[in-house]
Amino acid sequence: MTLKHTLSLFLALVLLGILAGCEPSEESPEPTRIKIGHTDSSERSTHKWSLWLGKYLEEKAPGKFAVEVFPEGRLGDTPELIDGVKKGTVTMVFDLSAAVAAAAGPEAACIDLPYLYPTYEAWVVGTFQKGGLKLFNKNLREHGYFCMDMFYNGMRQVISRVAVYHHEGDLRGQRIRIAQNELNVALWQALNANPTPMPWKAVIPSFEHGQIDALDHSLGVFNDFNLHRIAPYITLTNHASSPFPIITSLEWIESLSPKKRAILEEGVREMARQQREEERAKESGYIERFRAEGAIVEELTPDELRAFMNAMQPVYDTWRQSAGNSVVDAWLSTVPR
Repeated sequence: MTLKHTLSLFLALVLLGILAGCEPSEESPEPTRIKIGHTDSSERSTHKWSLWLGKYLEEKAPGKFAVEVFPEGRLGDTPELIDGVKKGTVTMVFDLSAAVAAAAGPEAACIDLPYLYPTYEAWVVGTFQKGGLKLFNKNLREHGYFCMDMFYNGMRQVISRVAVYHHEGDLRGQRIRIAQNELNVALWQALNANPTPMPWKAVIPSFEHGQIDALDHSLGVFNDFNLHRIAPYITLTNHASSPFPIITSLEWIESLSPKKRAILEEGVREMARQQREEERAKESGYIERFRAEGAIVEELTPDELRAFMNAMQPVYDTWRQSAGNSVVDAWLSTVPR
């Protein structure tokens, strides 16, 4: 080999080394920072298992992730958190599905159709076995969001400072606080109630000053914020499953290397699974506590439940006009039979 050929080969090898060095590496020295924001109590299972995620990721990929969790609205109330996901001020958020859907349109809001999944068991099967989560992500994608998994917030019930509600007519004129979205408004208008959207931070003072009569939320939230002390009437309506989707921006999740994304998604799935099991197990304890501390907790009878379901059927007709027949039918196909 001539000197010229030797020099050319040497230069080619050097160039290849330089180019290889310029390629992005999955082993970046900087950890992927994940800021998790939520409005739940720092005592609730959702917060506990979010903290667990940081420990899990450090164990599986030491130094590759840095997780911080900000409870109780410390990074903003619900709309700011959901908007912040796409702005990059927060990486991951979980909140009411109604709140997420408010930012993603009527198709995504179908997740909260009344009595779509009338029990916890039906919600689990419909969401994780019959395609509900995939369908939700299909609805979110065009709006730039990605749902990694879902926490169990609890079946939605009604807590009131004035009465329990055994008949759909009992809610006539009642001012009930809701998470803002059009489906929630339609749901309570079907019962002739007065749906009242407001920020979460305003709920307790509004109850205390008589500005609202009732609240639509889960037993876990009633418990963690001690709402039964100011609103001691609880009706177990189970009118919506209303989970807590765990969302990121689509752009952010797709920016991760395949290896990092796989580790993160595995951790989030395990986090959510354990939280769902814990929160479900706690619900009977919440009811016992409410009753022990003087609150009245009553279930609907089967006939009363059917009356509520029938009263809310017009919501489906309304939502077909908003989301389209094919979208509503796709959600109905996830319901266990």
